[in-house]
Amino acid sequence: MTGFCEQVVKKKRTAKDNVMAVIYFLLAIGIPVTCILLAYVISAYFIYIGFFVLIAAIPSAIWMVSNQKIEYEYQVVDNFLVVDKVVAKRKRRKIIRVKIDEFKSIVKFNDENYNGKKINKYYICIDKLDNPNALAFNYYSDAKGNCALVIIPDEKILTGMRPKLTSELQVQVIKMLREKNYE
Repeated sequence: MTGFCEQVVKKKRTAKDNVMAVIYFLLAIGIPVTCILLAYVISAYFIYIGFFVLIAAIPSAIWMVSNQKIEYEYQVVDNFLVVDKVVAKRKRRKIIRVKIDEFKSIVKFNDENYNGKKINKYYICIDKLDNPNALAFNYYSDAKGNCALVIIPDEKILTGMRPKLTSELQVQVIKMLREKNYE
């Protein structure tokens, strides 16, 4: 292995994530309480059902809230850019592995000139789509056609990718690094 760079980008919690966490815990407590209250009306066996549901629902709610913690890991390994999605620091899923020398262009994702391009498949590996620092790495895949990988690379990732890029893209990356408009 001649080169290795890595960056971890954590997804920030949103208001939707917080609302969902509250809903998970309200359901985890509300359903057993409803079963216990139904025990007085229907049958005493509903108390047992309520306690069993409570025992299962609280750990399930904690597990679902912890699954909201998402990180994206960008790695430059030799001539490959590898992006993994890490959920709750216990589950890793490979999103994409692409050769760096296959990149056709690097553009700002929010650039008005970029919106008209025909892309068959987007790999979005950022937390907010309106982030001004997001870059789209365009390439062609035999299986999916024109693809775009959207990430927010730091200086280390761009520097690790630069020697493997085409000469035009190397110049573009050097300009980005000098202007520091990528962060």
